[in-house]
Amino acid sequence: MSDILTIKGKDLELLVNSCFLGIKQNITTDNDYAYIDLDWVEVEAYLGYERWLSIFNFGKGINNSDWKDNWDCEDLSNSFKCYLRLIHAQANPHTFTEGFKGKVKNETDAESILVGTIFYRNSDRSAHCINLFFDKDNKPKFFEPMYGRFINLTDEQKGKVWYVNF
Repeated sequence: MSDILTIKGKDLELLVNSCFLGIKQNITTDNDYAYIDLDWVEVEAYLGYERWLSIFNFGKGINNSDWKDNWDCEDLSNSFKCYLRLIHAQANPHTFTEGFKGKVKNETDAESILVGTIFYRNSDRSAHCINLFFDKDNKPKFFEPMYGRFINLTDEQKGKVWYVNF
């Protein structure tokens, strides 16, 4: 049995609904999710993500910006989520059949990891997309993938979240 803390998809859906009362769409796609070390996300994982993006010639600065008309906040948030899911799959490579035979074990058999994307209104005319994590106490933690760090949202911004996707 794994020591990795997990949450069931149906419980995650209830948790999200309790955190964002104005939510219009809450998509939870997997049966269970493994919690992530948030310090690791901000330090090691984000550096790896930046290296991964550099394959596509994205970087910091005006001419080599990772923020473009055709690559903006939802692309950054979705790609960071995808990157973390790839790491999860790589770290837990054994199939159900292999585990059932008792020959090998994954670190966790959770279907996914606890990283989502959220959209919220940041003005009357625009919206923003960032990543959402939960800590071990089920407190929401907001990650800005453009800068690679956790940020705080105001209560007003939290009230303007309308879409969450895990």
